[in-house]
Amino acid sequence: MRALLFISFILLGNLLWADCDPYLKKANSARLANYKIDVTLDHVTKCLEAEQVLTWINHSPEPVDALRFYMYQNAFKNTETTFMQSAEGDVFGENPADRPAEEWGWIDVLSAIQNGQELINDSRYVHPDDNNTMDETVLEIPLASPVLPGDTLVLDMVWSEKIPKIFARSGYERENFYNMVHWFPQVGVWEQSPEGTWRWNCHQFHRRTEFFGEFGNYDVNITLADFLVTGASGCETNNVDNGNGTKTVSYHCEDVIDFAWCAYPHFKVVEDDWEHVHIRLMVAPEHKHLAPRLIGAAKNSLSYMAEHVGEYPYTSLTILDPPMLGLKSGFMEYPTYITGGSFAIFPKGVRTLESLIAHEFCHQYFMGMVATNEKEEPWMDEGFVTYHEDKIMEAMYGDDGSLFNILGYKVNNASFSRHEYVSLDNPSCGAIARTGWEINDGFKGITYSKTATMFKTMEGMLGEDEMVRLMQSYFAKHRFSHPRGPQFIAHVKEHVGQSSNPNAMGDIDRFFEQLVYGVDILDYSVTNISYFIETSDRGYVNNGENRDFVEGVKSEKIKSKILVHRQGGVVLPVDLRVTYEDGTQETVAWSGEENTKIFIFENDTKVITAEIDPEYKLYIDVNLNNNSLTLEPKKTPSLKIGSKMMYWVHNLIQGFGIFI
Repeated sequence: MRALLFISFILLGNLLWADCDPYLKKANSARLANYKIDVTLDHVTKCLEAEQVLTWINHSPEPVDALRFYMYQNAFKNTETTFMQSAEGDVFGENPADRPAEEWGWIDVLSAIQNGQELINDSRYVHPDDNNTMDETVLEIPLASPVLPGDTLVLDMVWSEKIPKIFARSGYERENFYNMVHWFPQVGVWEQSPEGTWRWNCHQFHRRTEFFGEFGNYDVNITLADFLVTGASGCETNNVDNGNGTKTVSYHCEDVIDFAWCAYPHFKVVEDDWEHVHIRLMVAPEHKHLAPRLIGAAKNSLSYMAEHVGEYPYTSLTILDPPMLGLKSGFMEYPTYITGGSFAIFPKGVRTLESLIAHEFCHQYFMGMVATNEKEEPWMDEGFVTYHEDKIMEAMYGDDGSLFNILGYKVNNASFSRHEYVSLDNPSCGAIARTGWEINDGFKGITYSKTATMFKTMEGMLGEDEMVRLMQSYFAKHRFSHPRGPQFIAHVKEHVGQSSNPNAMGDIDRFFEQLVYGVDILDYSVTNISYFIETSDRGYVNNGENRDFVEGVKSEKIKSKILVHRQGGVVLPVDLRVTYEDGTQETVAWSGEENTKIFIFENDTKVITAEIDPEYKLYIDVNLNNNSLTLEPKKTPSLKIGSKMMYWVHNLIQGFGIFI
């Protein structure tokens, strides 16, 4: 009988997990913050009631006497929160002053018990970033007894939440669309600062910041109306009809820094598999015809990143493609869960749909697995992601027209990313290396696009194969470890130093000091080509008491003089290539140091074309149009004008101006 029960259990498990095995083959992280959450959604009042058990491990050599929690739904509590203040009256196209009372939200911890002792009465909200006493997005709970090094804390919590109508990605829309992200009390990251002290890294919710959490396992049981269709991080492990108009859906997810879920009565669920990964698309009915494109983009992204960066260890990927009413929940990423943003009519030649899926999926690597601090160093996530989004799109559609291919007009994804940077009113408006809340101008153009263009420049200098090896080794070394910018730079120096061309990037410290921590631009130009034939020993010479005129000797060679300039502050080594009238070419290296430099070439024929950076290695040069000069006119200005036109078309399609 026991054997029969065992076999039945195994068969049941196989049926339940046939498409999505919730348990990974091995632990990838230290699993320091683990959650068991039982939550009930009241779809009438738009409230959550929950019990939560946090199991937290102190991995430091210091005792910990208090925990800090993200309470991010409190950002949507009133107009005085740090998030709302930084929004300056406009939250993704909406003025909060027009919101009725029932559309605001908040979260409260009602109980927090350690070893039978209630702690919540001594808790307080803290404001580590701006001293805004009205902000309640970080809660500090003092402990009854410190957690000693290596020890484990079990904290039993009870909390409730009023779900806001979506301000920014989290909340409800209309009657029954929900996207539940940054939705529960989540412990911050206990880490060693760059100065060596141990502290909580738990920032307030700013409009320009995203998320940073500790790795762990999640078991989440969601009780909600039985007419709602759900999707979430991880794998569904159980689905029970409670017989009272509700059901309880259970999920399990491992080695992740966060957990997200959605619900909507009209979702169409499209499922597919890529190798060991079960893909679950939650799509609005009016978008279902786009499912092959959405899932195809996800599969291509999985394939590219696995081959060129590293293994995707998770067994699931949930894609939310929201209805138009829930579009504010789109364009975002969470562990094993990404949100898109499509429309019922989406021409195949407009591939912003695919580029968005590629972008959000790449976050699984740099936000999710490497897990850099998106708040303090957003470039280490968004920039890495944008660069790989560009590479995925090129792998899918080729280098010509990977983003747009409409009636023969083609725009490449990487060139579009570069254009977002160089077309800024002031490309020197700020450094890449800034915290999210310090960036007021050029956020996307600098953080996303300048960083991606810098990586494209590194690829040009190192070669594509070496750049792939660099990213693979970085990911292998630092995944599941929260690296910082200096660690990435140190890795680049070590990797390139051991490569076949250790001088390919020149001075690596200087490279990053200029492009990541500086604000200057790179702009080399060729401004003049002129010619002369040198004559020697011509003129009057003294001959005793007489002066004799000497005809001299005229050279048989033509000397071509090329005038080049460094018009920006950034200095990178660069090549200058000239083409002679007879078609032959010659290339010389220039350090790029001088503001103005003259090159002299001697040949039987004239130089007719001079090109700085002829192989387009320095993709971050803000003006490629002045990199060459030729005696033969070329019809290139129309390309620049057309590129700018498509830039605005892309922005219009991608989000009607309501997102970054």
